Amino acid sequence: MKLNLGNQIRINRRRMNLTQEQLAEKFGTSPQAISRWEIGATYPDIEMLPMIASFFEMSVDALLGVTEEEKEKFCAELQQSFETAVRAKDVHKTIDIMREIRRNLKEYQHYWFWGLYTEIWKVRLFRDEKVLEEMRLLAEEIFSVCPKEQHYQVIECMSYMEDDEHIAAFLDAYASREDMARLSLLFKRYKMREELDKIEPVRHGILWYELSHIITAANDWQEYLCKDPNHFIWFCETQLNYLNAVNNLSPDKKHLISGGTSTDLWCEERIQLGIRYAASFAKLGKMNEAYDAFEDTIRVIEQIMSITDDEFKIGCSSPALEGFALESKINWLEKDGKEYKEISMQYNDWWNWIIPLDYQKAFKHAWFDSMREDKRFDALFERLDKCVICREISTN
Repeated sequence: MKLNLGNQIRINRRRMNLTQEQLAEKFGTSPQAISRWEIGATYPDIEMLPMIASFFEMSVDALLGVTEEEKEKFCAELQQSFETAVRAKDVHKTIDIMREIRRNLKEYQHYWFWGLYTEIWKVRLFRDEKVLEEMRLLAEEIFSVCPKEQHYQVIECMSYMEDDEHIAAFLDAYASREDMARLSLLFKRYKMREELDKIEPVRHGILWYELSHIITAANDWQEYLCKDPNHFIWFCETQLNYLNAVNNLSPDKKHLISGGTSTDLWCEERIQLGIRYAASFAKLGKMNEAYDAFEDTIRVIEQIMSITDDEFKIGCSSPALEGFALESKINWLEKDGKEYKEISMQYNDWWNWIIPLDYQKAFKHAWFDSMREDKRFDALFERLDKCVICREISTN
């Protein structure tokens, strides 16, 4: 690149109405040095460039007089050199180029091809700790400047580079259950690193989590319960049929919510969906279907609340999830001078709760007003009441 550093220093010194002596004092050097810089006889030390650029309120590139075309060409050539070095598995050259990219990344961030991390992934082939450490530093730098919508890809790359000792801390810093699932990152990490012995437990977790989202998605469509109950019913049935099929279940329509089986991994999601499913039929005046859905929802609540062990595991009937279970336990919620039984289910950082008091409140909603005159409603609500188990608070 052709540098115009001296000319830029001279132009900006005059713009600020400073003499060479005054500028020399600002920079801690001599007037003779300033003069040599301005005529291009010598250049200031590279470490001084950020300070000089900041003083003139400009970027280092602008100070150097680098054109837009030169910036773009420099970045393209450097990236090409990086790709070539990676493919050649040249350890020393790859490290040198990564350091050069990192030094220039912030200054040239608008010119980098953000697919650079696709090349970063190939660095794993080196299996060289020095390369991986430098790659981790570069990935962190890219993460700090890249567009937010590309954070996911960069974090994926970073997860491949992190060592086993620090992977838990890395996941705590960058992963979340909503948008950057720990399981997804771990699965891709183990697959990319060919650590096949670690994949199966993580694969179980991902499958369970995705199936949970099937029902959660239907619950999130609650607005359709009011706007278009028929559409909401169709969506619920589609999701439940899929979930039951994965679990080798083929229940009739009266047992669609429970699956016609014992408590499984998705009992809380099934309950929440069952409440809305029943309400949709009630809104349409389809009372028989509404009572069937109500009863099947109560059946799920009864099954899990009948468990008396303080701690237990909940599994499912899916062959693809054989051996997978949620750690569950009975808890007691203090309210109005009493303790009420509830059940918590946990997997890693994910929690779910079975709280019969909440289900009582839901079935008292105006959605179900059209059902209350029927004796069937009273009978089912009585069964729900029995699931609300309470005890006096111990004074010991």
